[in-house]
Amino acid sequence: MPRVIVIGSVNHDRIWQLDAPLVSGGRIQFSSRTTRLGGGAFYTGRQLLELGADVAIVSRLMQDEQGEAALQSLRASGFDTGYITMTPGETAPLEILLEPSGERTIMAPAGRSRPLVAAGKLSGAGVYINALALDKDLVEQIDGQPLVVSQFPLRPATPRPADYVISSRDDVPDDVALAWQRAGEIAGSRLKMLVLTDGTRPITLFDGSATSEVEPAARVDTANTIGAGDRFAGSFLFALLDGQPPAAAAREASRITAEWLRRRGD
Repeated sequence: MPRVIVIGSVNHDRIWQLDAPLVSGGRIQFSSRTTRLGGGAFYTGRQLLELGADVAIVSRLMQDEQGEAALQSLRASGFDTGYITMTPGETAPLEILLEPSGERTIMAPAGRSRPLVAAGKLSGAGVYINALALDKDLVEQIDGQPLVVSQFPLRPATPRPADYVISSRDDVPDDVALAWQRAGEIAGSRLKMLVLTDGTRPITLFDGSATSEVEPAARVDTANTIGAGDRFAGSFLFALLDGQPPAAAAREASRITAEWLRRRGD
């Protein structure tokens, strides 16, 4: 059972299922509104748990009723919560507007950019990072881990050592060489490969000089892909830890993610 450290957010996602697409100045209705745990660390960690990993989360929760309930829920699910920092304050949900097509609009409260810290010494076979701001000591600890996968930050972020950087093709420049350059600015000299998912189109793997493509799993008809990218990242990391080469790991991660989307849609 490999031990994996997952660094990122655990949110209370409030999902508004809209009856029509968002339009400027329009008036829309919603058919449902649900609140549940979400966030990059949560979805990635859940996938890793299901695959059999021992998962510790580095995150921050508020010291209120919702934060304490989230902490207990994470423990009950099997997470090691010893690295989670409890901070005075009130939990603010992440508002997610979900259109019938599956298009999402995410509204996050301000003030979420404080650096994450680890409440203890990190030790694992692998690390996954989906966070913008990281404490200096946390970055130093990450550098001592044998395998690190990072999500490509969408906004200015703390550089962190990473062997693999994952992103949706929609979130990086069309020029793969430029995307590689930007990934290197984040991941530093450890960067081995950039992994770009693209929905039902081929997954692109780029090592700085050569590009290869991996056919994804068959399309799953769903209007809710929230968490799918995080699930892919967790499955990819687990496959690497299992000794699979990057192309095979990407193929396996695509298959596992498609199965999860299919189960959730049933």
